[in-house]
Amino acid sequence: MSLLFALGVIAVAQGIFVVLLGAFVIARRERLLRRTVQVTRGRARLSQPLAQWLVGAGPVDEVVRTLRALPRETALAFASELYDVRVPIALRGTLGAAMRDEPWARWALSGAESRRWWRRLDAARALGIVGTPADADELAPLLDDEHSAVRLAATQALSAVASPSLVRRAVAHYPNQPLAVRLFTTSTLRLVWELAEGPLREFLTDHAATGRDVAAWLALAESLSLPGLRAAVAPLVTHQDPEVRAAAARALRRYPHRESVEAVVKLLGDPQDFVRAASAQALGALRAAEAQSALERGLGDSGWWVRFRCAMALALLGEPGRAALRRARQSPDAFTRDLALMTSGLSEGTVLELADV
Repeated sequence: MSLLFALGVIAVAQGIFVVLLGAFVIARRERLLRRTVQVTRGRARLSQPLAQWLVGAGPVDEVVRTLRALPRETALAFASELYDVRVPIALRGTLGAAMRDEPWARWALSGAESRRWWRRLDAARALGIVGTPADADELAPLLDDEHSAVRLAATQALSAVASPSLVRRAVAHYPNQPLAVRLFTTSTLRLVWELAEGPLREFLTDHAATGRDVAAWLALAESLSLPGLRAAVAPLVTHQDPEVRAAAARALRRYPHRESVEAVVKLLGDPQDFVRAASAQALGALRAAEAQSALERGLGDSGWWVRFRCAMALALLGEPGRAALRRARQSPDAFTRDLALMTSGLSEGTVLELADV
């Protein structure tokens, strides 16, 4: 009897669990449907005042009031969307200042020290919208947050907070960040390049830095393409670490200058084939006609990738380079002949596409 009773209790408990689970799923579905309707209606209500404000035909207050009527999570999401894709950079400060004291913004900012990472994420997103340089102390711990999503959002907020010390910290930590955070850091630093140039120059010339870190900072210098960094990048072609030499060559292709060509052409004789390949690619991007003879010699390099890069570089030099490729079709070396035959027949568009791979 006791066994049957126990089985009955279990069956009743399971039945109650199934009923409660079904009720939860239905309630959750209804909540999501209501939220979807709210979002759709909110986006429709927001479109007109936003369009009028963007063309100067309406006040920013109408945009702010429309966001205020939405649930706070939705308002934050919409504001982030506006900043990312719809509001020009020149107008973001105006919109951010108008929304600074909105209830949804204060709610989001209040989560900066929460134990829940998604609340800290909301705070970082809000700082990217309504933040000012005075918020540097609030943003600082979020840049070092244990959760990468929070760090990513905090990095994006640097363009609004624009604190020299925090920008320097972001540049310093760049080599140790995951790839996704690096990408967002790069796009953000383009907006505050005046604050990033000095620290990046300092780190590139730090003789105590590891080769790994210097190579990462060179990748950042390549992406930012700030003319003032060329003098710090060029000497690194003689660095003892081949990864740094290759990264320096890749970076210098974004810095058209006679001294860039002089620095990069030396690397065509580097003992490492991937460094020679990076050098050839950079010379092609720089349209270094004075390096034509060195690139022709590179068609017979022992490394296939180096030969390919030299051929692409020659094709980028215009008719003189293509003439060199046509001559190479008569080379006694079979690999050189085949590569020259393939490259000399490519269209300019194809060469440009392959040369940047």
